[in-house]
Parts: sequence; structure tokens; C-alpha cells
Amino acid sequence: MIIRILTATLALFAWSAVSAFAEDVVEVTGGTFKYPLTIEVTSGSKKIPMKLTGAAMRKKAIFNVYTIGSYIQADARVTSAEELASADVLKQLHLVMERTVSGKEMATAFHDAIRANYPTEFSEDLDKFMELMRAQTAEKGDHVWITHIPGVGIHVNLVGKKAETIRNPKFSKAVWDIYLGPKNVGEAVKKGLTARLDK
Repeated sequence: MIIRILTATLALFAWSAVSAFAEDVVEVTGGTFKYPLTIEVTSGSKKIPMKLTGAAMRKKAIFNVYTIGSYIQADARVTSAEELASADVLKQLHLVMERTVSGKEMATAFHDAIRANYPTEFSEDLDKFMELMRAQTAEKGDHVWITHIPGVGIHVNLVGKKAETIRNPKFSKAVWDIYLGPKNVGEAVKKGLTARLDK
């Protein structure tokens, strides 16, 4: 299985492509995508191995909205959801849409999920994040990569459509806390994304 995702070109980081070569995968019940246990990110001439911490299905009512896989650089040592959300290491959330969601719906869902844990913080960063989400409809089958770049912030890539970098490492935790924080989108999602932390 080969996956290639274009990422950002930053002053200190020369991101090229992401390639995953894996025989072992994790399936999400009801989902169409299989998440490789390992992937590899190429930054300049350096190859960074990543490992899957888990995968889950994001639902709304009875509907499957998207599957989500969580990756972290392979040499990182995290043992809990809180450590995963807080870790200032290369990590990624990989969303694969199971239904078409309008940009407005996607933006509202992310806005409300972030505000559940952070009622007043990150106004400027959240506005930028919402603007990106509103700009494009997420079609069934689309891939969305959210990458935390250590010391920089997050890069959000609606693959083949639009990408944006939000330069605030603290905002990354707010995004990860959507799934792993005290007020998350569902304990089943949190459990799924941390299922392989002890592997």
C-alpha cells in the first residue's frame, strides 16, 4: 500500500511527500479505508518513521462521518491520551471522509468541538482554521491530514484542494483535544485513537 500526501514547505522544514509501505493495517468497523501500522515522512533528506496509535470512526447520530487514524513519530514515548495530545513531536491525524460534508458543516463541527475545551482561547487561530474548513466541501472519499510540526504549529491539508499552516504549537493541542481531551467527541473515538499506545 502506498500513500502520498503533499505537505507544507516551511522555512525550517522541507516537507516533500509521505509514503507508507505496510502489510499490516488496522480496519475501522464500517469504514472503507485501512490504516497502515507504519508510515514514513520525508523531510528534506531525512526520513522519519511514524507509527499508528489507533484509529476510530467519527459518527454523528447514526451516520458515519469519517474514519480517523492517529500517527506519531516512532521514537516518541507516550503512554496516555493526555501525553499524546500534548506531545511536541511530529504527529498526524488522518481523516478519510465516509460521507460528503459541506465546508460550513465541517467548520461548525470543529469550532464547537474546540470550544468545548477552550471556550475563549485561540480566537485568531480558530478563525483561520474555520476559514480553511469553510472554503471546501469535504467529499466522500476525501483525505484530510492534520500535521503537528514541532515548535511551529499545525499544517492542515485537504488533499488536492487547499492547505494552510497555523503557526501556534499550543493550538495543536486544542485540535488533538477534540478527540483526546476532557470534553471529546466521544469516548469510543478516544479509546480507538489510543488503542495501540502500548504496542
